[in-house]
Amino acid sequence: MTTQLLSVLAALYIAGMVMLRKSRFGLFGYLGRAFGCTALGVMIAQVGQWNVGLGRVEARTLMTLFGWMGLQIGGSDGASVIVPDPTGWSVLNIGVECSALIEAFIFTGLLLFYPRVPAGQRIERLLIGLAATYLINLVRMAVIIAMIHWLGKEAASLAHAVVARLIFFLGIVVVYWYLLTLPTLHVVRRELEITGRAVL
Repeated sequence: MTTQLLSVLAALYIAGMVMLRKSRFGLFGYLGRAFGCTALGVMIAQVGQWNVGLGRVEARTLMTLFGWMGLQIGGSDGASVIVPDPTGWSVLNIGVECSALIEAFIFTGLLLFYPRVPAGQRIERLLIGLAATYLINLVRMAVIIAMIHWLGKEAASLAHAVVARLIFFLGIVVVYWYLLTLPTLHVVRRELEITGRAVL
């Protein structure tokens, strides 16, 4: 992905947003803007190596947290964590998928263009949601590190693909419920009460 191509995609995305806004395509327009924001944001982040910077911050945070608990895990100059296990050492690389960068952009796209939330509340909820996503991802990686440390390298697949992923998924569901779904239900309920219709 070159900078020139990225600039062209950004220009097309902005033009598409203007067209969708003027046309008022409703749900289609919302999903188009949200998906475009996510895709463009992830591409910009990868070109700018934001995922590496975020991975480094997460690695340093995990080393500090486990250090407070008495487990000395190491790290390298990159976004990697070196974990002592029963047979030696395991190296965990925090790539773009494990950094929660993609999930952060998905949440950003869905919330920024959400029509039922005032602009001021969108920013507030966005900051809360991004912070929560970061913390949930730290919990996911902490679970992986703990399982490898105590159960060995053989537990890496189970920890990463099942246990930690399930924890992360449940955490993200809670974030979406409180910051997107529940406020929407309140708005719908209020509108139904105003119009006099039956509330489900």
